[in-house]
Amino acid sequence: MSDFERQHPVAAVSKAFSLIRGNLLTILIFLFVGARSESFPFLWWIGGGFGFLLVMGFLNWLRFLYKIEDGMLHIKSGIFVRKNIYLTKDRIQVIDVSSGIIQRSFGLVRLDIQTAGSSSRQAALEAITREKAYEINWILREQSEQTTEDLLSSDSTSDIVDDSRMIKVPNKELLIAASTSGSFGIALSIIATVFSQLEPLISESELFEYFFGLLPSQTDTILILTVIAIFVLFAWLISFFSTLLTYGNFQLIIKKKEIVISRGIFEKKRITIPYNRIQAIHVTEGIIRQPLGYASIHLESAGYGDDKGTGSIVLFPLIKHENILVLLEEIIPDYEKKLEGLKPPSRSLRRYLLRSALPVTVISSFLYWFMQLNIFIWIFPLASVWWGWLKYRDAAIGWGDDILLMRSRRLSKSTAYIKKKRVQDATVSQSPFQKWRNLCSVQIFVASGDQGKTFTVRDIELNDGMKLLNQVRKNGKSSVILESDYSNKILLPGWP
Repeated sequence: MSDFERQHPVAAVSKAFSLIRGNLLTILIFLFVGARSESFPFLWWIGGGFGFLLVMGFLNWLRFLYKIEDGMLHIKSGIFVRKNIYLTKDRIQVIDVSSGIIQRSFGLVRLDIQTAGSSSRQAALEAITREKAYEINWILREQSEQTTEDLLSSDSTSDIVDDSRMIKVPNKELLIAASTSGSFGIALSIIATVFSQLEPLISESELFEYFFGLLPSQTDTILILTVIAIFVLFAWLISFFSTLLTYGNFQLIIKKKEIVISRGIFEKKRITIPYNRIQAIHVTEGIIRQPLGYASIHLESAGYGDDKGTGSIVLFPLIKHENILVLLEEIIPDYEKKLEGLKPPSRSLRRYLLRSALPVTVISSFLYWFMQLNIFIWIFPLASVWWGWLKYRDAAIGWGDDILLMRSRRLSKSTAYIKKKRVQDATVSQSPFQKWRNLCSVQIFVASGDQGKTFTVRDIELNDGMKLLNQVRKNGKSSVILESDYSNKILLPGWP
């Protein structure tokens, strides 16, 4: 492969659809606004817009060249400004193989070569043959024991060798994962945005009067509750099916030197992560999943980056609490799974409650006194107090011979395992109020995608924060001496 090559011509169509998907919300708003204007040449603009995207996709394909020479991937891209990207073997951290509907129709795949830099977003081959993808993977990773099916087949189990194990998500747990997905809020915001554009059209077509005329009563309260219920239902359905399609056929293949994750129903993805590229592993317990006894497991990789530049990968979408440590022991046996930890002292509780309750109380007071809202608005300050207590209860830090463990809560409870040698930056900070109370906040930063990942625990004892910082500095064996009050000690991570 010493000569430059072009991708399959299907890459032009795939690139055009990628542009459409990336600007979908803008396109929808443009279509809705244009449809309402009688003088606007609507159909001409629609045809011209899609024609322009196809031309851009064709030019991207025409100007995109790649070759591999001396173990290095060289890419030339750019329509007007030419870019030269050079990826060497030692920079490549994750190889991501996917096949959307367009690629699968022609027996092709998309190959993403992920590195620790933002250039990985441009090191993607949109449409190449399976054999070519295998050849590139073999040259760059020097894994001659792999076969073409080992790299690309996401449904077959023929790639499992003697020292590998494949774990699947049961259908029952997949349905629970889809039903409790955290993308519900995103779906709700999208529906609200689209509805704000459609509302004038719906009003003019008298659909409101037709649908709400079916209700037994047309009071303002019932009208508002019905609209909210419809919004919530549609948002949940979008979240449910998007999660189901994303994580359907999920397989976690544990090998000697790497982890292989394959998932997807319509768009099949296959991600290969070497063990030596894992920066941290964290377990997330959502506000709906935690009471049900479920959590999801994520890993941070310096080489992986999605369109937003984050390096977080879903290692396992849903798992029972009692099975978490068993799975982690199989995936990362060199990590310490249980160790002693420290909670924030009792005098920190008031700070957690104040941070959670004060903003909500101020806003609720304004809405109650000036907007004349119902007395039930005071439910939100009470809930914020409870939320502050949860954040205090879940906060903890701990360290072992070569591991840091940090537990905290924002909306979801997160428990992170971090190797000391993977820590990029560790900070112990004090605000004036924390200094007065002899408290501090600890931040641990690890490489993850382009942006990195930060784990933070607030309002712990200053002495405990300095001890943890000293453990990061030593980057070696620890005596694990925890000298705080006995009441602040806890056994981490805290699952059954």
